[in-house]
Amino acid sequence: MEIEEDQQHYQFTLDILKALHLESTSFFDDLMNDAPYEVQVYKWIDKLYKQNKSIDEAIELIHRVRRFFIL
Repeated sequence: MEIEEDQQHYQFTLDILKALHLESTSFFDDLMNDAPYEVQVYKWIDKLYKQNKSIDEAIELIHRVRRFFIL
């Protein structure tokens, strides 16, 4: 199933991308081209969505993981 077909998942993803200051169109374009950073961020978003995390929880967790990942 495409993410656009699951409106809740799509909106969850858009809200997180906005909080991370990532432009959704370029994010999804890069994701379709298997850009490593976008693929990894999407995996995190998808996993947190499937764990029924709130948007706020997901944003906080992704911020933590990104800081760890960058160091």
